[in-house]
Amino acid sequence: MLADRSNALVEAMPWLDDVAGVMQQAAEPLLGQDAPRGPRDALYGVWLGHPLHPAIVAMPIGCWTAAAIFDLMGEERAADLSLGLGLATTPLAVLTGAAQWQDAAYAESPRRLGALHASLNVAAALCVGASLAARRQGSRTTGMAFSTLGLGIATVSGWLGGDLAYDLGLGVDHAAFEEPPEKWTDACAVADLADGKPKRVDLPNAPVMLLRHPDGIHAIGATCSHLGGPLDEGAIDGEMVTCPWHGSVFCLQDGSVQHGPATMSVPRYDTRIEGDRVQVRLAAQPSAETAAWPAEQGGKSPASAGADHVVDISSQWRGTEAPSGQ
Repeated sequence: MLADRSNALVEAMPWLDDVAGVMQQAAEPLLGQDAPRGPRDALYGVWLGHPLHPAIVAMPIGCWTAAAIFDLMGEERAADLSLGLGLATTPLAVLTGAAQWQDAAYAESPRRLGALHASLNVAAALCVGASLAARRQGSRTTGMAFSTLGLGIATVSGWLGGDLAYDLGLGVDHAAFEEPPEKWTDACAVADLADGKPKRVDLPNAPVMLLRHPDGIHAIGATCSHLGGPLDEGAIDGEMVTCPWHGSVFCLQDGSVQHGPATMSVPRYDTRIEGDRVQVRLAAQPSAETAAWPAEQGGKSPASAGADHVVDISSQWRGTEAPSGQ
């Protein structure tokens, strides 16, 4: 298996720990836990809804691949322009990759594999830079040799990057394979919920975090989408919960990401009270018809206007009985 080969490779390179330490220290002012949220969120890809690095890294690799094809076709100007464009996008690819790796480098495998991946990418970029310099001096054969070598190194590095994502789980949704219940499911007793204190309930195929709040009971997925941290152990600040592992912030009302390193939201659940029990079910996503309905109609189509009873249970905390309809 290729994943086993990459693991064996980094296990044989303990010196990569020193490289990783230098990388983390260099990135700390921009990507550390005390760094400003705005630039970090932009590099994580919070605004995009998934990590930014996979989208950006395609640019240098694609440009360098195109340059190799143009070289074979004898299109010298197009080849040189493609190499330069790929090199120009490399810093952003490096920064977004570092953002995705920074908080996962506490474990040996991602730490070393990420350090090797980054080192090879730097080597590839240096080769491309040398290729451009040689081409400008009229040594096209030397330039083509350097660019071919750079593309080969980038390809090997891409294989290692794939292992980081698909074998070690960097950048993937760690709640992707949970199966939130779509029908009302018993979660816990009302008495088990204390004001402002999260409670974790492990349903058969999905952990849920419940929080008794002045405006009702909030329920979202308990697994941080970043690296699987327990949100029920996180700090609560108003309508927000902060993952205790790496500081991702989620909205308790809808499960959306407010700050990274997480980039994907967690499931949101409808809640209701039946007798002395709290029940939950996966919240339905608004349809395009509902989303487009005029604001003066409350944003609801006639077909959905009667569905409010499954969402708002705050009346239970005000001493009146919440509706129990399906």
